[in-house]
Amino acid sequence: MAEKRRNERNLRARRRLHVQPRRPLVSRLIGLETEYATMVADPQMLEIEDLPSARFVYQQICEAIRREQPTVAGVFDREQMFLANGGAVSFESHPSVSSQPGGLVEIATPEVRSPSELLACQRSIDELAAEATADSETSFDLRILKNSSDAMGHVYGCHENYETEVGSGVMLLVYRCFVLLLWLIQTISLLVAMPLMMIVLGMMGLSRLRKSKNKSAADETESGSFFDESDFGRDSTDANASQSEEFYEAMPGWLSVTLVGLLRLVHLPTVITLTFVAQHIAFRRQRKYLTAMLISRVALCGAGNLSPDGCYQTSAKAMAVDSIAHMGGFRGERPIYVFGHWLSQFCAKSFFSLGSTKQMFRRRQRMQIALSDSNMSDLAEYVKVGSVSLLLDMIEANFTHGLPIVQKPVDSLHRLASDWNLVTKVPTNQGPMSALQIQKLYLSTARAFVDSVPANLRGEAKLVLYRWQELYDGAARFRKNATDTGLAIGRIDWLTKRHLMDSLDPETLSEHDPPSASESSTNHWAARKKVDLRYHELSDEGYYYMLMESRPELSLVDDKQIARRRKSPPAGSPAARRGWLIREFAGGDETMQSEWAYAMIGNGKARRRVDFAEEI
Repeated sequence: MAEKRRNERNLRARRRLHVQPRRPLVSRLIGLETEYATMVADPQMLEIEDLPSARFVYQQICEAIRREQPTVAGVFDREQMFLANGGAVSFESHPSVSSQPGGLVEIATPEVRSPSELLACQRSIDELAAEATADSETSFDLRILKNSSDAMGHVYGCHENYETEVGSGVMLLVYRCFVLLLWLIQTISLLVAMPLMMIVLGMMGLSRLRKSKNKSAADETESGSFFDESDFGRDSTDANASQSEEFYEAMPGWLSVTLVGLLRLVHLPTVITLTFVAQHIAFRRQRKYLTAMLISRVALCGAGNLSPDGCYQTSAKAMAVDSIAHMGGFRGERPIYVFGHWLSQFCAKSFFSLGSTKQMFRRRQRMQIALSDSNMSDLAEYVKVGSVSLLLDMIEANFTHGLPIVQKPVDSLHRLASDWNLVTKVPTNQGPMSALQIQKLYLSTARAFVDSVPANLRGEAKLVLYRWQELYDGAARFRKNATDTGLAIGRIDWLTKRHLMDSLDPETLSEHDPPSASESSTNHWAARKKVDLRYHELSDEGYYYMLMESRPELSLVDDKQIARRRKSPPAGSPAARRGWLIREFAGGDETMQSEWAYAMIGNGKARRRVDFAEEI
C-alpha cells in the first residue's frame, strides 16, 4: 500500500515537471579530492625520531611524480603541484608539525563531466600515488593508504565537488549582494593585514640572514670556501617549501601565536559573513533535498572503520561530522557541506586574488561535500558521485516531490553510521525510516525522473540507476540475511572489510599463550585494526588489491582507460586546457604557475593571465 502511494506521488510529481534539463543528465562538472596517508613498512622496529618527516615524504613523492609527467607550481601555494593530467597535489599538514612523522598527501582529480570519466581519473590518481610512493628515493619502505581514519583516530578522507546553482530568483540576488559585501570586507582585511605581514616577512628575513651567516662561517671553517655547490642545483619549489616553517622558527612562540591570532581576528568579519551565507543562503534547495540521501548512503558507500573502543562503524567520516554547513577548518569544524574553498578565496590569498573573486557572482558554483569516504570499490565510488550528480539534476528540474527530509541530520547520521546491522530508523518528515528505506525512496524517485526526461537527454543516467540498484541490492540482501554477502563482497567497502575481520583465524588474534583478559582484548583489536588499515593499502600487499586479483569482474575501469587518464584529462572541461598548457610550458623558458581556474605565464612585464574556465 505504501509503495502504491509513493508511485502515485511520483506520477503527480512527474506531471508537474516544468523545467526540462538543458544538457544531458549527469553531465555537470564533478571532481574528487582524496587525502592519502603514508606509512613506513620496514620490518625492523624504528624509533619515532628515526621516521621520515611528513614534509620529506611529500617532497620525495612529488619528485617521483615530476619524473613521470610535466608539472607546475601553484600561483599562491608553491608547494602545490598541478599535473599534466589535470589533477593537483597538495601537502596537508600544519607547518608547525610538518617536520614530524605523518602528514597527508592530497591529490585532486581533474574536473570532468561524467561519473565514468571521474572513476577512470580517480583510479589513475590512485595508481600514480602508489607508484610515486614506491619509486620515491628514500631508504624507507614507504606505503600509501587510501583510507579515512588512522590507528590514532584521526579522520580525513575525501571531498566531492559538484557544479550546481548556488541559488535562483530572489535568493540568487541576495547571494550576490553578500558576495559584493564580502569583496569589500576582503579588500579592507587585506589592507589591515599588511602591517602584520610586513612584520612576518621582516622576521623571516632576519632569520634567513642569521642562518646564512652561521652557514657561511661553518662552511669557511670546514672547507675554506664561502660557496656550497648544492645550493646551485636547488629547486625553487624546495626553496619555497620551508617558508611557512620559517614563520614558526623565526620568532618566539608567543609572538608567532600572537600574530596568527591577530590575522585570524582581522579575517573574523569575513568568516562570520561567509558562515551566514553558507548556512542560510547558498545551495539552500540542494541541502534541503540532498542531506537525507547523503547521511543514509553510508549504508552503501561507507568505507568502514574500527574505532579505538572496538566498535565497528560503516563510516569514520560520518562519526566525525558535527555540523551541516560550515567553513570546515577555521575552528576545526567537520560539516557535511564544506565551504573552505570560499574561505581560502576571501582570506588566504593576496591582492592578486581580488580579480578572481568576481567569479563568485556566477549563478553556478562549486558545491563541496565533505561527508565522503575514500572508497576502494569501483562500484561504490561510481555510485557515490553518479547518484549525487543525478539528484542535483532532479533538484534543478524541481522534481523533488516525495523526497524525505531528515530531522536532526547530524544526530541521525551518527546513529545510522553506528549501526552496521542496518536496522536503526531515524525521524523524517515521512515517519521513521532506515538508511535502506531512504535509499530505496531516492532510487525510485530518481528512476521516475529519468523516465520523464527525453531519451536523448538521459546521458549516463540509466547506468547510474543500474549500478545504484546493484549496490542497494547487496546491502538489502545482507540486511535480510547476514550470511548472504556474496553480492556485497568487493562492492560495499564497509561490508567487505567487516567480512575480512570476521574471517580472521582466532589463533592470529593473540600473540600470547594463554593471554590475560586485557592482553586478549588488546591483541584482538590490533589484529582487526590491521585489517582495517591494510584494506586500503595501495600496493600488491593491500587486502582489497589482493581481493581484486581473484575477482577481476569487480573492476569497472580497464587498464587502457587508466593509462590514458595518467597522461591527459578528458576533453570538454577546464582541465583539458590546463593540462595542455602544463605540457607546453613546464620546464620551458617561460615560467608557468597555475590555479584551478587560470594560470600565470611568462616573466616580468610579459607575465600574463590565461583563464581555463568556460562559462558554466
